[in-house]
Amino acid sequence: MAKEKLNDYIKKCVELGKEKEEIENNLLSVGWSKEDIDEAFSLVVGEDVPVPDVSEEEDLNSLSPEEPVDEFSNSLNNEINSIQGENNLNNQQPKGDPFLEPIEEQSEEPQNNKKSTQEQNQEPVIIEEPSGGKFVDSSKKVDAKKILIPIVAILVTVFLFATVFAFVQKSGPFSFLKEEPEIISEEEDIVPPQEEPIVEEPIIEWACGDQLVDERDGNTYPTIQVGSQCFMAKNLNYKTENSFCYGDVENCEEHGLLYDWSTAVSACPLGWSLPSDAEFKMLERYLGMEEEKIDTTGWREVSPNAQGTLELLNITLSGAKDVSGEFKYQGEYANLWTSDLIDEEYLTRAFRAKDNNVYRGSVSGEYGYSVRCVRY
Repeated sequence: MAKEKLNDYIKKCVELGKEKEEIENNLLSVGWSKEDIDEAFSLVVGEDVPVPDVSEEEDLNSLSPEEPVDEFSNSLNNEINSIQGENNLNNQQPKGDPFLEPIEEQSEEPQNNKKSTQEQNQEPVIIEEPSGGKFVDSSKKVDAKKILIPIVAILVTVFLFATVFAFVQKSGPFSFLKEEPEIISEEEDIVPPQEEPIVEEPIIEWACGDQLVDERDGNTYPTIQVGSQCFMAKNLNYKTENSFCYGDVENCEEHGLLYDWSTAVSACPLGWSLPSDAEFKMLERYLGMEEEKIDTTGWREVSPNAQGTLELLNITLSGAKDVSGEFKYQGEYANLWTSDLIDEEYLTRAFRAKDNNVYRGSVSGEYGYSVRCVRY
Protein backbone atom coordinates (compact mmCIF):
# COMPACT_ATOMS: atom_id res chain seq x y z
CA MET A 1 0.00 0.00 0.00
CA ALA A 2 2.87 2.41 0.80
CA LYS A 3 4.52 1.78 -2.59
CA GLU A 4 1.21 2.51 -4.39
CA LYS A 5 0.93 5.86 -2.55
CA LEU A 6 4.49 6.68 -3.56
CA ASN A 7 3.81 5.86 -7.24
CA ASP A 8 0.62 7.99 -7.25
CA TYR A 9 2.46 10.95 -5.73
CA ILE A 10 5.29 10.84 -8.28
CA LYS A 11 2.82 10.44 -11.14
CA LYS A 12 0.86 13.54 -10.04
CA CYS A 13 4.02 15.61 -9.65
CA VAL A 14 5.26 14.61 -13.13
CA GLU A 15 1.90 15.57 -14.65
CA LEU A 16 2.20 18.99 -13.00
CA GLY A 17 5.62 19.47 -14.63
CA LYS A 18 7.73 19.27 -11.48
CA GLU A 19 11.41 18.35 -11.81
CA LYS A 20 12.65 14.94 -10.61
CA GLU A 21 15.14 16.57 -8.23
CA GLU A 22 12.40 18.56 -6.49
CA ILE A 23 10.17 15.47 -6.16
CA GLU A 24 13.08 13.39 -4.86
CA ASN A 25 14.05 16.01 -2.22
CA ASN A 26 10.46 16.17 -0.96
CA LEU A 27 10.31 12.38 -0.56
CA LEU A 28 13.73 12.12 1.10
CA SER A 29 12.70 14.78 3.64
CA VAL A 30 9.80 12.61 4.86
CA GLY A 31 11.77 9.39 5.25
CA TRP A 32 11.66 7.57 1.89
CA SER A 33 14.81 5.75 0.78
CA LYS A 34 16.47 6.65 -2.51
CA GLU A 35 16.12 3.03 -3.70
CA ASP A 36 12.30 3.15 -3.29
CA ILE A 37 12.15 6.56 -5.04
CA ASP A 38 14.24 5.40 -8.03
CA GLU A 39 12.16 2.23 -8.36
CA ALA A 40 8.92 4.27 -8.32
CA PHE A 41 10.28 6.71 -10.96
CA SER A 42 11.14 3.79 -13.26
CA LEU A 43 7.58 2.48 -12.98
CA VAL A 44 5.91 5.88 -13.53
CA VAL A 45 8.01 6.79 -16.57
CA GLY A 46 6.86 3.60 -18.33
CA GLU A 47 3.14 4.55 -18.07
CA ASP A 48 1.15 6.31 -20.83
CA VAL A 49 0.88 10.11 -20.62
CA PRO A 50 -2.72 10.98 -19.69
CA VAL A 51 -4.77 13.00 -22.15
CA PRO A 52 -7.42 15.62 -21.32
CA ASP A 53 -10.90 14.27 -20.89
CA VAL A 54 -13.44 15.22 -23.57
CA SER A 55 -16.64 16.49 -22.04
CA GLU A 56 -19.66 14.32 -22.68
CA GLU A 57 -21.71 17.49 -23.20
CA GLU A 58 -19.74 18.35 -26.35
CA ASP A 59 -22.03 18.40 -29.39
CA LEU A 60 -20.98 15.53 -31.66
CA ASN A 61 -22.58 17.37 -34.64
CA SER A 62 -19.72 19.87 -34.44
CA LEU A 63 -17.46 17.10 -35.80
CA SER A 64 -19.56 16.67 -38.99
CA PRO A 65 -18.19 17.88 -42.35
CA GLU A 66 -21.05 20.40 -42.67
CA GLU A 67 -19.57 22.50 -39.87
CA PRO A 68 -15.77 22.34 -40.23
CA VAL A 69 -13.62 22.54 -37.14
CA ASP A 70 -10.39 23.83 -38.69
CA GLU A 71 -9.05 26.26 -41.36
CA PHE A 72 -8.46 23.48 -43.86
CA SER A 73 -12.11 22.42 -43.72
CA ASN A 74 -13.24 26.08 -44.08
CA SER A 75 -11.18 26.59 -47.23
CA LEU A 76 -12.38 23.26 -48.61
CA ASN A 77 -16.05 24.17 -48.15
CA ASN A 78 -15.48 27.62 -49.66
CA GLU A 79 -14.06 26.02 -52.81
CA ILE A 80 -17.03 23.62 -53.07
CA ASN A 81 -19.50 26.50 -52.63
CA SER A 82 -17.71 28.53 -55.32
CA ILE A 83 -17.96 25.68 -57.84
CA GLN A 84 -21.61 25.11 -57.04
CA GLY A 85 -22.28 28.89 -57.47
CA GLU A 86 -20.73 28.90 -60.93
CA ASN A 87 -22.81 25.92 -62.04
CA ASN A 88 -25.98 27.61 -60.81
CA LEU A 89 -25.06 30.83 -62.65
CA ASN A 90 -24.55 29.01 -65.96
CA ASN A 91 -27.87 27.23 -65.64
CA GLN A 92 -29.70 30.49 -64.89
CA GLN A 93 -28.40 32.40 -67.98
CA PRO A 94 -31.20 32.93 -70.62
CA LYS A 95 -30.79 31.32 -74.01
CA GLY A 96 -29.92 33.57 -76.88
CA ASP A 97 -28.12 36.14 -74.72
CA PRO A 98 -25.98 37.92 -77.26
CA PHE A 99 -23.43 38.77 -74.57
CA LEU A 100 -22.69 35.07 -73.95
CA GLU A 101 -22.64 33.94 -77.59
CA PRO A 102 -19.26 32.94 -78.93
CA ILE A 103 -17.29 35.70 -80.59
CA GLU A 104 -15.93 34.82 -84.01
CA GLU A 105 -12.95 36.63 -85.32
CA GLN A 106 -12.94 37.64 -89.01
CA SER A 107 -9.95 36.12 -90.62
CA GLU A 108 -8.29 37.97 -93.48
CA GLU A 109 -7.25 34.62 -94.93
CA PRO A 110 -10.28 32.33 -94.67
CA GLN A 111 -8.46 29.61 -96.67
CA ASN A 112 -6.14 29.08 -93.69
CA ASN A 113 -8.98 28.50 -91.21
CA LYS A 114 -9.21 24.70 -91.19
CA LYS A 115 -10.74 24.13 -87.77
CA SER A 116 -12.84 21.03 -87.43
CA THR A 117 -16.38 20.97 -86.19
CA GLN A 118 -15.18 19.45 -82.94
CA GLU A 119 -12.72 22.25 -82.39
CA GLN A 120 -15.43 24.81 -83.10
CA ASN A 121 -17.63 23.15 -80.47
CA GLN A 122 -14.79 23.55 -77.94
CA GLU A 123 -14.47 27.28 -78.66
CA PRO A 124 -14.26 29.02 -75.28
CA VAL A 125 -17.37 30.67 -73.93
CA ILE A 126 -16.72 33.98 -72.23
CA ILE A 127 -18.75 34.51 -69.05
CA GLU A 128 -18.73 37.19 -66.43
CA GLU A 129 -17.57 36.13 -62.95
CA PRO A 130 -20.24 37.22 -60.41
CA SER A 131 -17.76 38.50 -57.87
CA GLY A 132 -14.98 40.20 -59.81
CA GLY A 133 -16.53 41.01 -63.20
CA LYS A 134 -13.64 39.23 -65.02
CA PHE A 135 -13.95 37.01 -68.07
CA VAL A 136 -12.65 33.42 -67.81
CA ASP A 137 -12.39 30.46 -70.11
CA SER A 138 -15.20 28.08 -69.07
CA SER A 139 -13.58 25.06 -70.74
CA LYS A 140 -10.52 25.38 -68.52
CA LYS A 141 -12.75 25.71 -65.47
CA VAL A 142 -14.59 22.52 -66.45
CA ASP A 143 -11.26 20.66 -66.62
CA ALA A 144 -10.32 22.00 -63.17
CA LYS A 145 -13.62 20.67 -61.81
CA LYS A 146 -12.85 17.21 -63.14
CA ILE A 147 -9.59 17.19 -61.19
CA LEU A 148 -10.75 18.97 -58.06
CA ILE A 149 -14.01 17.11 -57.41
CA PRO A 150 -12.36 13.62 -56.88
CA ILE A 151 -9.75 15.21 -54.60
CA VAL A 152 -12.43 16.94 -52.58
CA ALA A 153 -14.44 13.71 -52.37
CA ILE A 154 -11.39 11.81 -51.07
CA LEU A 155 -10.60 14.46 -48.46
CA VAL A 156 -14.20 14.57 -47.27
CA THR A 157 -14.26 10.75 -47.03
CA VAL A 158 -11.04 10.71 -45.00
CA PHE A 159 -12.38 13.43 -42.70
CA LEU A 160 -15.64 11.52 -42.17
CA PHE A 161 -13.77 8.29 -41.47
CA ALA A 162 -11.51 10.02 -38.91
CA THR A 163 -14.53 11.57 -37.21
CA VAL A 164 -16.40 8.25 -36.99
CA PHE A 165 -13.26 6.44 -35.74
CA ALA A 166 -12.73 9.03 -33.00
CA PHE A 167 -16.37 8.71 -31.95
CA VAL A 168 -16.15 4.89 -31.81
CA GLN A 169 -12.97 5.08 -29.72
CA LYS A 170 -14.68 7.46 -27.31
CA SER A 171 -18.04 5.75 -26.87
CA GLY A 172 -17.64 2.38 -28.65
CA PRO A 173 -17.78 -1.15 -27.17
CA PHE A 174 -14.11 -1.01 -26.09
CA SER A 175 -14.24 2.37 -24.40
CA PHE A 176 -14.44 0.72 -20.94
CA LEU A 177 -10.88 -0.58 -21.42
CA LYS A 178 -9.51 2.94 -21.29
CA GLU A 179 -9.02 4.36 -17.85
CA GLU A 180 -10.17 7.93 -17.52
CA PRO A 181 -7.17 10.15 -16.72
CA GLU A 182 -7.22 11.90 -13.41
CA ILE A 183 -7.47 15.68 -13.78
CA ILE A 184 -5.03 17.38 -11.45
CA SER A 185 -5.31 21.04 -10.60
CA GLU A 186 -2.01 22.90 -10.58
CA GLU A 187 -3.12 24.62 -7.41
CA GLU A 188 -3.71 21.31 -5.63
CA ASP A 189 -1.41 20.83 -2.64
CA ILE A 190 0.20 17.40 -3.06
CA VAL A 191 1.63 16.06 0.19
CA PRO A 192 4.30 13.32 -0.14
CA PRO A 193 3.12 10.05 1.45
CA GLN A 194 4.82 9.20 4.71
CA GLU A 195 6.88 6.02 4.93
CA GLU A 196 4.90 3.56 7.04
CA PRO A 197 7.01 2.41 10.01
CA ILE A 198 7.82 -1.28 10.25
CA VAL A 199 6.53 -2.64 13.53
CA GLU A 200 8.78 -5.40 14.76
CA GLU A 201 7.44 -7.95 17.19
CA PRO A 202 9.31 -7.91 20.47
CA ILE A 203 11.77 -10.75 20.93
CA ILE A 204 11.24 -12.53 24.24
CA GLU A 205 14.62 -13.72 25.49
CA TRP A 206 14.72 -16.83 27.67
CA ALA A 207 17.04 -16.82 30.68
CA CYS A 208 18.19 -19.65 32.92
CA GLY A 209 15.95 -19.80 35.97
CA ASP A 210 12.85 -19.36 33.76
CA GLN A 211 10.43 -22.20 33.21
CA LEU A 212 11.37 -24.46 30.28
CA VAL A 213 8.47 -25.59 28.07
CA ASP A 214 9.08 -28.70 25.97
CA GLU A 215 7.32 -27.87 22.67
CA ARG A 216 7.06 -31.56 21.80
CA ASP A 217 4.54 -32.46 24.53
CA GLY A 218 3.97 -29.26 26.55
CA ASN A 219 5.70 -30.53 29.70
CA THR A 220 7.37 -27.83 31.80
CA TYR A 221 10.62 -28.00 33.79
CA PRO A 222 12.23 -25.63 36.31
CA THR A 223 15.86 -24.65 35.56
CA ILE A 224 18.82 -23.77 37.78
CA GLN A 225 22.06 -21.88 37.12
CA VAL A 226 25.06 -23.79 38.55
CA GLY A 227 28.22 -21.77 37.96
CA SER A 228 28.41 -21.23 34.19
CA GLN A 229 25.99 -24.09 33.43
CA CYS A 230 22.20 -24.27 33.24
CA PHE A 231 20.62 -27.57 34.35
CA MET A 232 17.06 -28.83 34.46
CA ALA A 233 15.90 -28.99 38.08
CA LYS A 234 13.63 -31.97 37.32
CA ASN A 235 14.06 -35.34 35.60
CA LEU A 236 13.00 -35.55 31.93
CA ASN A 237 9.47 -36.94 31.40
CA TYR A 238 9.31 -37.15 27.57
CA LYS A 239 7.70 -40.42 26.49
CA THR A 240 9.48 -42.35 23.73
CA GLU A 241 9.46 -45.92 22.45
CA ASN A 242 12.16 -47.08 24.90
CA SER A 243 11.15 -45.12 28.00
CA PHE A 244 9.87 -46.72 31.20
CA CYS A 245 7.73 -45.59 34.10
CA TYR A 246 8.62 -46.79 37.59
CA GLY A 247 5.13 -47.57 38.86
CA ASP A 248 2.05 -45.56 37.76
CA VAL A 249 1.77 -42.34 35.74
CA GLU A 250 1.63 -40.12 38.82
CA ASN A 251 5.00 -41.54 39.89
CA CYS A 252 6.50 -40.54 36.52
CA GLU A 253 5.17 -37.00 36.87
CA GLU A 254 7.20 -36.69 40.09
CA HIS A 255 10.34 -38.70 39.21
CA GLY A 256 10.34 -38.65 35.39
CA LEU A 257 10.81 -41.58 33.02
CA LEU A 258 13.67 -44.09 32.88
CA TYR A 259 15.58 -44.53 29.57
CA ASP A 260 18.19 -46.91 28.16
CA TRP A 261 21.37 -45.12 27.03
CA SER A 262 20.68 -45.15 23.26
CA THR A 263 17.32 -43.43 23.89
CA ALA A 264 18.62 -41.05 26.57
CA VAL A 265 21.37 -39.59 24.36
CA SER A 266 18.77 -38.06 21.99
CA ALA A 267 15.80 -37.52 24.33
CA CYS A 268 16.47 -33.89 25.42
CA PRO A 269 14.50 -31.02 23.80
CA LEU A 270 16.03 -28.64 21.23
CA GLY A 271 18.77 -26.50 22.75
CA TRP A 272 19.46 -29.04 25.50
CA SER A 273 21.56 -32.22 25.65
CA LEU A 274 22.54 -35.17 27.82
CA PRO A 275 25.41 -33.92 30.07
CA SER A 276 28.90 -35.25 29.35
CA ASP A 277 31.29 -36.58 32.00
CA ALA A 278 33.23 -33.30 31.79
CA GLU A 279 30.07 -31.23 32.42
CA PHE A 280 29.30 -33.29 35.53
CA LYS A 281 32.89 -32.66 36.71
CA MET A 282 32.27 -28.88 36.42
CA LEU A 283 29.21 -29.35 38.64
CA GLU A 284 31.25 -31.33 41.18
CA ARG A 285 33.96 -28.65 41.31
CA TYR A 286 31.23 -26.07 41.96
CA LEU A 287 30.07 -28.22 44.90
CA GLY A 288 33.61 -28.16 46.35
CA MET A 289 34.97 -31.59 45.38
CA GLU A 290 38.75 -31.81 45.62
CA GLU A 291 40.57 -31.97 42.27
CA GLU A 292 42.36 -35.27 42.99
CA LYS A 293 38.97 -36.94 43.44
CA ILE A 294 37.40 -35.60 40.27
CA ASP A 295 38.66 -38.38 37.93
CA THR A 296 38.26 -41.28 40.37
CA THR A 297 35.37 -43.77 40.33
CA GLY A 298 33.12 -44.75 43.25
CA TRP A 299 31.64 -42.49 45.91
CA ARG A 300 33.42 -39.16 46.22
CA GLU A 301 32.95 -36.51 48.88
CA VAL A 302 32.09 -32.92 48.20
CA SER A 303 32.90 -29.96 50.45
CA PRO A 304 30.85 -30.08 53.66
CA ASN A 305 30.40 -26.31 53.34
CA ALA A 306 28.86 -26.55 49.89
CA GLN A 307 25.12 -26.51 49.29
CA GLY A 308 23.70 -30.05 49.36
CA THR A 309 23.60 -31.70 45.94
CA LEU A 310 20.09 -33.05 46.38
CA GLU A 311 18.82 -29.64 47.46
CA LEU A 312 20.69 -27.73 44.76
CA LEU A 313 19.45 -29.78 41.80
CA ASN A 314 16.20 -30.97 43.40
CA ILE A 315 17.37 -34.56 43.00
CA THR A 316 14.58 -37.11 43.57
CA LEU A 317 15.45 -40.73 44.43
CA SER A 318 13.87 -42.15 41.29
CA GLY A 319 15.48 -45.62 41.36
CA ALA A 320 16.43 -47.63 38.26
CA LYS A 321 15.53 -50.56 35.97
CA ASP A 322 18.12 -53.32 35.66
CA VAL A 323 18.88 -55.41 32.57
CA SER A 324 16.36 -58.07 33.66
CA GLY A 325 13.57 -55.46 33.53
CA GLU A 326 13.14 -55.28 37.32
CA PHE A 327 12.61 -51.83 38.92
CA LYS A 328 14.79 -51.20 42.01
CA TYR A 329 16.10 -48.63 44.50
CA GLN A 330 13.33 -46.03 44.35
CA GLY A 331 13.57 -43.87 47.49
CA GLU A 332 17.22 -44.94 47.96
CA TYR A 333 19.19 -43.82 44.93
CA ALA A 334 18.99 -41.57 41.93
CA ASN A 335 20.92 -42.70 38.80
CA LEU A 336 21.67 -40.33 35.89
CA TRP A 337 23.18 -40.99 32.44
CA THR A 338 26.15 -39.12 30.93
CA SER A 339 26.87 -39.05 27.19
CA ASP A 340 30.38 -40.62 27.47
CA LEU A 341 31.56 -44.20 26.89
CA ILE A 342 34.42 -45.90 28.81
CA ASP A 343 35.57 -49.50 28.43
CA GLU A 344 32.47 -50.36 26.34
CA GLU A 345 30.20 -49.11 29.11
CA TYR A 346 28.54 -45.76 29.69
CA LEU A 347 29.55 -43.40 32.49
CA THR A 348 26.89 -42.51 35.06
CA ARG A 349 26.36 -40.45 38.18
CA ALA A 350 24.46 -41.60 41.30
CA PHE A 351 23.22 -39.79 44.41
CA ARG A 352 21.94 -41.08 47.73
CA ALA A 353 19.89 -39.71 50.56
CA LYS A 354 22.28 -40.17 53.52
CA ASP A 355 25.01 -37.74 52.34
CA ASN A 356 26.02 -35.29 49.58
CA ASN A 357 28.53 -37.68 48.00
CA VAL A 358 28.43 -38.28 44.24
CA TYR A 359 29.06 -41.69 42.65
CA ARG A 360 30.97 -41.99 39.33
CA GLY A 361 30.83 -45.35 37.54
CA SER A 362 29.89 -47.13 34.29
CA VAL A 363 27.20 -49.69 33.38
CA SER A 364 25.67 -51.40 30.35
CA GLY A 365 23.51 -49.23 28.12
CA GLU A 366 20.58 -51.59 28.69
CA TYR A 367 19.91 -50.23 32.18
CA GLY A 368 17.08 -47.77 32.68
CA TYR A 369 18.32 -44.53 34.29
CA SER A 370 16.99 -40.97 34.66
CA VAL A 371 17.97 -37.99 32.48
CA ARG A 372 18.87 -34.45 33.53
CA CYS A 373 19.46 -32.19 30.52
CA VAL A 374 21.95 -29.31 30.37
CA ARG A 375 21.65 -26.28 28.10
CA TYR A 376 24.30 -26.06 25.40
